[in-house]
Amino acid sequence: MIAQDKIDLFLQLCGDAEKIVLTTHINPDGDALGSQHALAAFLRSLGKRPQIINQDPTPDSLRFIEIPDLPALPYDEPLHDPVLRDADLLILVDNSAPDRLGRMERVMRELAAKTLCIDHHPSRHTGWNSNIVDVRSSATTAIIYELTRHGGWQPDLRSAEAIYVGLATDTGFFRFNSTSAKAHAIAAALLEIGVQPARIYREIHEQNSAAFTRLLGHTLCGLRLDAGGAIASVTITRELLERIQAEDEDPAEITTPLLAMGGVQVAALYRELPDGRIKVSLRSKGELDVHKLATEFGGGGHRNASGIVMSGSLDDVVNIVTGRSAAMLAAAES
Repeated sequence: MIAQDKIDLFLQLCGDAEKIVLTTHINPDGDALGSQHALAAFLRSLGKRPQIINQDPTPDSLRFIEIPDLPALPYDEPLHDPVLRDADLLILVDNSAPDRLGRMERVMRELAAKTLCIDHHPSRHTGWNSNIVDVRSSATTAIIYELTRHGGWQPDLRSAEAIYVGLATDTGFFRFNSTSAKAHAIAAALLEIGVQPARIYREIHEQNSAAFTRLLGHTLCGLRLDAGGAIASVTITRELLERIQAEDEDPAEITTPLLAMGGVQVAALYRELPDGRIKVSLRSKGELDVHKLATEFGGGGHRNASGIVMSGSLDDVVNIVTGRSAAMLAAAES
């Protein structure tokens, strides 16, 4: 449960501000976008003028939760820096780390004195003026739900879907260890409003393109097993993405069939980014904490789902992270 002083802080800040800008981490996911759109709807109910500005655009699979006349705008420095500076309040959701803001990091650091951070990840930064961080929460949308309900707000169906999307995606549709009794209670309340779980799952996970399906097949053919089959990993090169015309696809879910293999405890996806760095997506089962592993390399996330962006060749990054993963597994078994 969120402390009463945090609830009071949230309601006071939202009540006092008129122009409010919401932002989140790079490559926004369901929890980030669900938090933003639900919060924007709440702010509008108070007569406020919210805007949503993110470094990266909304993935096609999540556009169905957008408020039609309030889309998340891709950040444009000359256009949006004046908007951020003119705002009465900035709300950073689902992220507390400046280095996960990408190109927005510089201006957000400058404006930390008027920024409220709402997050459920372990905080790596305390420079924001106000912080509402609950690491026990299954998702940031769960925090948004609790805060806004204390403000007397009842979500409409679109907002309920946005909250459900964040809750469901961050818990792996309620199969991760982060799933709690409260998560199910909130989900039940959202279903009472009219949310249809089957439709949400279909919108997110059953709209794959031909390009993604080709990418999935090519990637799984390169399966690598380490630590006696306990670590499963695959790699995606820029050359592959270009050759099969899959540059615009989000490959994160390719870790799902890896983790579904018998005996696999850690799944890793290594992807070459356009700037030459390597994006590492880590997933684990049970009590294995890949968040601790990710933080060793400047990354972060959750116990069972975390990410890293590293410099170096693809082969070197694979060997380094796989080596640390194997050491983590050995330590857990000793």
